[in-house]
Amino acid sequence: NRAPFLAINCAAIPDSLLESELFGHERGAFTGADRRRIGKFEQCQGGTILLDEVGDMAPGTQAKILRLLQESRFERVGGNETISADARILAATNQNLDALIEAGRFRKDLYYRLRGVTIHLPPLRDRREDIAELAHYFLFRFNRQLGASLQSISPEALELLQAYSWPGNVRELQNVVRQAIIVAAGPTILPEFLPAEVQEYES
Repeated sequence: NRAPFLAINCAAIPDSLLESELFGHERGAFTGADRRRIGKFEQCQGGTILLDEVGDMAPGTQAKILRLLQESRFERVGGNETISADARILAATNQNLDALIEAGRFRKDLYYRLRGVTIHLPPLRDRREDIAELAHYFLFRFNRQLGASLQSISPEALELLQAYSWPGNVRELQNVVRQAIIVAAGPTILPEFLPAEVQEYES
């Protein structure tokens, strides 16, 4: 059996809900909690959980993650039952955690707990050699998801993709390819199917 892998975007979930999303909650823990909910850590026993955009996590949730890392256990929101945690944790952020620590917005002790192995991934604009491969990967992935049948990206469209600065990095490239598939007519992504900001970009 394959161990579970779950990813959670800490920036996309309001602070008030993130703790419940991660740890779960008991019925009646807060307004609207009409039943028990199993959180991501409980769902991911024996697997891996990715905390994406961990730099956006609220201080209270940071403290609970720190406790989980130190003691390998947690409680659901509004609960007293202690649950063992058995999941590998990966954390990713596009923010400068050192600066957040200086500003008092990220816990230094959590930072040192999370940084067992650090992988620095340069922004997409600094590794343009990856753009074509990623774009083709997204093309085939979204073909399946959207029931489309595009076969290629034209050389001219690829040239525009490789010239663009990608302030939103890989997520932006992913969205651009998805949008192009949706508006495309024919089997190939052409320059006119790309968003205006990509077509008109001047380096």
